Amino acid sequence: MRKKIIIAVIILLAIALGVFIYFNVGIETEYTPETEIDEQECRNTVVSLYFQNKQTKELQIETRLIDSKELLDNPYNKLINLLLEGTSLETLESTIPKETKLIGTLLENDCLMINLSKEFIENQTGDVIAKTNAIYSIVNTVTELKEVSSVNLLIEGEASKGFEADGIKFDNVFVRTK
Repeated sequence: MRKKIIIAVIILLAIALGVFIYFNVGIETEYTPETEIDEQECRNTVVSLYFQNKQTKELQIETRLIDSKELLDNPYNKLINLLLEGTSLETLESTIPKETKLIGTLLENDCLMINLSKEFIENQTGDVIAKTNAIYSIVNTVTELKEVSSVNLLIEGEASKGFEADGIKFDNVFVRTK
């Protein structure tokens, strides 16, 4: 008899617990933000730009918060122009010559063709590491976009013929290993 009472109590507790959970799960708690989020803040997105560390000479990421509307028309032009503007961090530096201009970009399949002005080659200074970093700051930045897996660098509309550094001739197609 005692076993039947214990089993009945356990069953009643289980039913009571089930009813309690059923009616209390799904109760939504409304949270009020401390400040209102305006439309501009909702549109912000983070982009990764690659610049050279002044001390180690390695490429490092600088993240920036920009309005995602700026990326709608031509995200490739926007990212390259942000690189050309330079870094805002004191520990980093741009390896792309300041006089370099972006002529245009075109995505074909998954390869982004980037057409730069001749100053990209003519005004390069530094060793092979600086010149390699100039290329890969562009490549790494634009391949952050999912649709871009390789980059074809053009100078004034042509394959970059004379881009050499310490005897190393650079091709004009670059792939980033993700």
